[in-house]
Amino acid sequence: MLQPDTPGTADSETSASGSDSAENASCSRIRIGAVWWLIPRVKIDMHDNRKDKHAILLPGRSEFKLTCSILLSLLIAGCAGSGTERSDEEAAIQGETTAQADVGEADDAMFHHRTAQRLMNVGDYDGALEQFLSAAQASSDPRLAGDAARLALRLKRWEPALSATERWLELAPDTPSARHIRALAQVNAGRFDQAIDTLDGIVVRSDESEEGWRQVALLLAAVERPGDGLVMFDRLAEETSDMPGPGVTAHARSILLWQLDRTEAALADARQAGDESGRSEHLGWAAQLAAGSEDLELALSLYRQARGTEAENVGLALAEAEVLRQLDRTDEAIEVLRRLPPDSDSLYTLGIYLVQEESTEEAEKLWLRLAALPKGDDAPEHAFLVGHLAELIDRPEDALTWYRRAEDGPRRQQALLRQAFLEGSRGQLDRARDVLAVLRAEADPEIRLDTWLIEAELLREAGQAEAAIAVLHQPLREASDDIDLLYARALSAAAAGDIDLAEQDLRRIIQLDGTNAMALNALGYTLTDQTDRHDEAYRLIQRALELDPDDPATLDSMGWVLFRLGRPEAALDYLQRALDGDDNGEIAAHLIAVLWHLDRRDEARAVAEAAMERHAGHVYLEETLTRLGLLQ
Repeated sequence: MLQPDTPGTADSETSASGSDSAENASCSRIRIGAVWWLIPRVKIDMHDNRKDKHAILLPGRSEFKLTCSILLSLLIAGCAGSGTERSDEEAAIQGETTAQADVGEADDAMFHHRTAQRLMNVGDYDGALEQFLSAAQASSDPRLAGDAARLALRLKRWEPALSATERWLELAPDTPSARHIRALAQVNAGRFDQAIDTLDGIVVRSDESEEGWRQVALLLAAVERPGDGLVMFDRLAEETSDMPGPGVTAHARSILLWQLDRTEAALADARQAGDESGRSEHLGWAAQLAAGSEDLELALSLYRQARGTEAENVGLALAEAEVLRQLDRTDEAIEVLRRLPPDSDSLYTLGIYLVQEESTEEAEKLWLRLAALPKGDDAPEHAFLVGHLAELIDRPEDALTWYRRAEDGPRRQQALLRQAFLEGSRGQLDRARDVLAVLRAEADPEIRLDTWLIEAELLREAGQAEAAIAVLHQPLREASDDIDLLYARALSAAAAGDIDLAEQDLRRIIQLDGTNAMALNALGYTLTDQTDRHDEAYRLIQRALELDPDDPATLDSMGWVLFRLGRPEAALDYLQRALDGDDNGEIAAHLIAVLWHLDRRDEARAVAEAAMERHAGHVYLEETLTRLGLLQ
């Protein structure tokens, strides 16, 4: 069968599957129904027997990995500190500086500043940097020096960056961003002794020693030669005038190692920090790293240690429950959650665990408790959680009501996305498309991509596959090699009977990623289901199965191609394994057809009866049963 896809899951932490709300669709579908990356705390694939082993809950003040480019951007934008600092990274690059209004104190500074802006506009950044530096020297406004320093950082001109930060700190000695950029420039310029003094100052001047060490770790993760960052950290730890508490430097060093993708060493240092301090935040961070390394037993042990020092920490309890779920100990996880105070987080998480365990009646009662909680400062966030749990327990009208209440909060875009899907699922296609158009105009790039994918899916589900293709043409003009968009158009093309376009898009995906099992399977299934190119289809599906041997969709495709090749006996095992892995109407239809062909009519009728009980209205299943005379 054609394998479902989920948009917006490029992030490693987001695996997803679809909702059965689209069960009446044809075999060619993207199941985007429950966009699981939208679940804010615990991601559970409700329609896949394989539990999501990558959904690790991050408790409390979790660290997050920053690429070097992001770290540099934060420095360019300015860090929290004095009022002389900038909040917009691009202000210096575009020449839109607040210093412009103050530069009139000296004609010379004004001249250099305006010249720098003109040079920026024509792309002469080196010339602009020189002029910014001249303006900074001619003016007593520290913001001009900050502009010069940020531009030098962006251009990786370390000596000019040092000159600019020297002037910046001369004019505004208490500016953290200036010291951060200077430290980074000193390390990259090889001025290690000077860098040690600057880094020591960052730690000493920080309000809290631990936060100062954390800032240093993130800063050193952004140096050009990663080895230099680690060497500088260790040297600072030996030479610093700061006397941190137990575990502080080991904890910060683990953050640096993690940023450098040295996960095993990061975990070792994190465990050392936990052993030295016994503090819940250190133990919790070590548990996060253990869970991220898929050592779930160690993660569970560390979370329990952390909770032993801070029993009331709800975040740690939620994290422990999530690890238990991933260890297939959901009953224990549920008991942990039941003992927590009833707030939005704990009730919501308990609710989705109950849904996973198919405890529908209890989940309904819990949803009522969640919905009845008094409104707090985070009312929109609470509304989103109530709406999402309502969606999971099949209360679409309630879900819509609560999602609308979440529109004024930080999850506005996700709430609108879910509204659009729910509107489309209940036949309000025009309304759904209107919501998606509004969202598309304001959405982040990842969610904007999802608006196109969901609109295409809704059109295809409504039998408008050609309109779905037309919708996808627009984003593909801007991102012609986006795999999600290509896959969605391929499925729409297959549904519209445009096999040439479907094959073109799927082959392009395979060209971009030769190990994309989903595309290999989809192309193989399309060829065997809608053409007579069964030998070619078999090779594609065989390769997909090598890459993902337990995927139900690919097992189903292998069974179907074997049947089309005249090998029905060999097909049976694959089809039965596929149905065991995914109780799906299309797979059941294939198994029924093969059993009927082999004259195993009683077995075929038994499978058909069970399938119709679970998938009444499934178009592909009903068409198959009608063709075989099993459905009038």
